[in-house]
Amino acid sequence: MDTVSVSIAAGCSKQPLHIGSILRFAFVLAFMQGGMPVLGWFLGEHVANLLSRVDHWIAFALLTLVGGKMLYDGLVNNHNHHHHHHKKKKSVKFTSYKVLFTLGFATSIDAFAVGFTFATLHQTIWLPAVIISFTTLIFALLGVLIGKRLGHHFQNYAEIIGGLLLISIGIKIVLEHLPPNLLT
Repeated sequence: MDTVSVSIAAGCSKQPLHIGSILRFAFVLAFMQGGMPVLGWFLGEHVANLLSRVDHWIAFALLTLVGGKMLYDGLVNNHNHHHHHHKKKKSVKFTSYKVLFTLGFATSIDAFAVGFTFATLHQTIWLPAVIISFTTLIFALLGVLIGKRLGHHFQNYAEIIGGLLLISIGIKIVLEHLPPNLLT
């Protein structure tokens, strides 16, 4: 679901997303989502334990960074839209590998622990990793297409919506990792 949301946000971006860049986006997310459990499977308990204490904060920070930049771009571009003499700010480039791997890492870091779990159960990781990758690929493609449709309808606010979406995914990930008694 995080992948779908991130993909919708990407689809909302002002960048023209051609079929090549949409496929690259989906493949990178799928590769990261399937690769993380494999990494967890190989690296094992020690790393999984260390990581599980901070993975949600890392995901939150990365998503907030990209989302915040997207939100800022949307607000600045909307402000400048009303004052024509300003030149448009550069928007978040969802086609850049830096942004792609940041989002891929943020949405798949928790899958690291899944791989470790498979190792403790003496289960092989390869089939699950392929299934995870394939599912992520399909959902990422669907998400981008939904985002493009949505973005088209809310042209001026699409980047703002996308940015808020990324930040809210970050918040959701942190809330999921809070001890349950904190929320009661």
